[in-house]
Amino acid sequence: MKKTDLFKLFVIVSFLGLLTGCSGDKGSDRLIINDQEYLEKPGLSVLAFHNYYTVGHQGGIEIIQHGERIATNGFIRLRPADERRLPGPDRAEREADRQKQEIVSSISYDDFDLNYKVRLKPEGNGFKLIVDLEKPVPAEWENRLSFEMEVYPPLYYGKTFQIGETFGIIPRMGVRSVFTDEDGRISPVNMGQGKILTLAGEDPLRKIVFENKKGEIILTDNRESSKSGWIMVRSVISPGVTQGALEWIIRPNVVNGWIREPVIAVSQVGYHPDQVKQAVIELDRKTGKPEKARLMKVSGGKVREVLSGSPKPWGDFLCYKYAVFDFSAVKEPGMYFVSYGTKSTNPFSIDQDVYRNGVWQPTLEGYFPVQMCHVKVRDGQAIWHGACHLDDALQAPLDIEHVDGYRQYKEAETSYRPLTTVPFQNRGGWHDAGDDDLAAGSQAATTHYLVLANEICNNQTDQTSVDFQGLYVEMHKPDGIPDFVQQIKHGAINLLSGYRAAGHSFAGIIATREGRNITGDWASQTDQLFYDPRLRPEQRTLTHSGLMDERWVFTNKDTGLEYKVSAALAAASRSLRGFDDALASECLATAKKAWDYEQSHDPVIQPNAYVPRNTKVQEIIATSELLFTTGEEKYASHLKKLLPEIGKNMGRAAWCVARVADRLKDEEFNTAYLEMLREYKTGLDSTLALNPFGVPWHPAIWGIGWNIQEFALEHYYLVTRYPDIFNREIVLRVVNYVLGCHPGSSTSLVSGVGAHSVTNAFGVYRHLESYIPGGMVSGTALIRPDFPELKETTPFLWQQSEYVMPGAASYIFCVLAADGLLNQNN
Repeated sequence: MKKTDLFKLFVIVSFLGLLTGCSGDKGSDRLIINDQEYLEKPGLSVLAFHNYYTVGHQGGIEIIQHGERIATNGFIRLRPADERRLPGPDRAEREADRQKQEIVSSISYDDFDLNYKVRLKPEGNGFKLIVDLEKPVPAEWENRLSFEMEVYPPLYYGKTFQIGETFGIIPRMGVRSVFTDEDGRISPVNMGQGKILTLAGEDPLRKIVFENKKGEIILTDNRESSKSGWIMVRSVISPGVTQGALEWIIRPNVVNGWIREPVIAVSQVGYHPDQVKQAVIELDRKTGKPEKARLMKVSGGKVREVLSGSPKPWGDFLCYKYAVFDFSAVKEPGMYFVSYGTKSTNPFSIDQDVYRNGVWQPTLEGYFPVQMCHVKVRDGQAIWHGACHLDDALQAPLDIEHVDGYRQYKEAETSYRPLTTVPFQNRGGWHDAGDDDLAAGSQAATTHYLVLANEICNNQTDQTSVDFQGLYVEMHKPDGIPDFVQQIKHGAINLLSGYRAAGHSFAGIIATREGRNITGDWASQTDQLFYDPRLRPEQRTLTHSGLMDERWVFTNKDTGLEYKVSAALAAASRSLRGFDDALASECLATAKKAWDYEQSHDPVIQPNAYVPRNTKVQEIIATSELLFTTGEEKYASHLKKLLPEIGKNMGRAAWCVARVADRLKDEEFNTAYLEMLREYKTGLDSTLALNPFGVPWHPAIWGIGWNIQEFALEHYYLVTRYPDIFNREIVLRVVNYVLGCHPGSSTSLVSGVGAHSVTNAFGVYRHLESYIPGGMVSGTALIRPDFPELKETTPFLWQQSEYVMPGAASYIFCVLAADGLLNQNN
């Protein structure tokens, strides 16, 4: 086809899109400012600096069209030659004038002497975006200061764009060229430039038009220079002006009468016959009276209705309203699905053994082996990664703040000079998340949770062969040792590394800035040889090289971390006893020595990555764990003294005390503790009643999946010790939430578990947009003020889709806890 013919075809498609769009826009309401101080009309919301996580594509001006957040991070950016990039705004003063129907957001950068306002006001079937500067653009910033907005690529795959006379298709991946700009940076070649940009002109659900009234728009594909990049719409701010320095008209199409389809949230795995079984139905607030819901059973190739009724209205939560369809009365084993209107869920089971097979095992047998550091991992004919980071680790430079919260203070607190090898660091541990750091706080939590899971597990599994001496792991190959024990051992070895090297726990190990976000085979990330400064970078011996590519170990001590690691090591000693007695003894001796030291010295508080902040809570947990492990009176005596602190921290400390309360044999203590529990229960009930899912829903930036699993793990011990006060259903609701019964969608947060799960996750192979079986993500995030979001078409919103080790371990525990609570007599 000739280019002229292609252009004609594009014009026709765009014209048809305009007709379709106009038919939608004609009857739509104008945008108005709502109670949450953003612009809204049916099918469209425009947020104004409600979010401040710009590195995670969450901030500035944001557009939600037909229930999908399509654009974000609308704010000014600076690309100066001196590398002093303007950071994303971390706050804005917002004023919403309902009389004028205008939202004004004021942003200030004192370090850059830059102050500006972004004004939003309804305009026709869209809105006007105006930027006012306090001062004209300085001469040195000309052509470097621009207003930019990011557009979410997956929603536009295969859809058209036209900007000026340039047109084309948004590709599935970045395929355009990059170049080295005048400042030496790798930058993407522009896709086009013009006064008007139209995206998805043929799609009434995704069509959006940007128009610059005072200049031009530039379209670039930032996926060229970063896998996590989005499509960028930007305009350079003209010099010599302040008021109205930039003026865009943005017209997102809205289909007339559009109402978001219902989401029927259920567990993607299923339910035990004896538990509460509810479908939480998420509805557009414009929806009228709820329709009838039906529970359908699939049997013998036929489908029949077994229950129907009108869901009970729950009320409003976030930007939706909810109704609940209760089918707890149905107990007959089998496969079912819930139907509501024209929507139906995926099939799920009702079965006494619902939590026993294929639910927690993929995480222990699949995800955990893949994440193991310092070993080679094989799965049949596939190699997940080679033996990696065998050159760990160099003493971190002093007095620096590194990435992801890692910090080395002015003293090393070891005998090792900066950038020299610290021994014992190249064994054990798991890559913590989608990246490859080994944070002691995270490793301790993971190890501790695995021990607790092991102790309530009635169905031990042996599907993984681990050769600790040969640094070799083979999945789906039994070796006679329980998988729980092997993973606990791997964690314990890592936790002991700091004590073996310097007598205390280190904060953790992490790559340099250059190696921080490398994906793919971890074994290829370093040369696996210890650094020797006497060698040139290209020189090698059998054990050393002159290439300094090792990860750094951050070695400062912290009292809270010491207690946290002590608790984990004390617990690990129990699981290791009988399998590796020498290691079990070292774990317990180290835990006791660390606890004794902290009891006889003033607390040392040195904030660092994943280092717990509430030192008293960690002291309570460590004391309880040592009492549970040893039965020694000194721990019981000290725990009694901590009663006031326990009362102040019931939400985090009650569970561990419950496990040892019967060993205290102190009526006064137990009476006071019971009163604390009842008071805590009252507050907890109020919290759980705030949302239709019945879980503690307190999102920050990340989804709450990991947090509520930790809550459920702790709550389990309250249920089993004080069943007359605490209800088992709270633990079960958390499991339901993780397996699909949550806001925004009904997707299992555990990859490969359930009929529909997250399979595009922020793991080490995220560049392939893939998943690791059994990995557990944090899930639905809150786009403030009231929009729940779980984008399943990208792995690069890590606050929704990143895997982490403690989340995986607490998930295993929660499923085992659910099975135990429901099958106590089986």
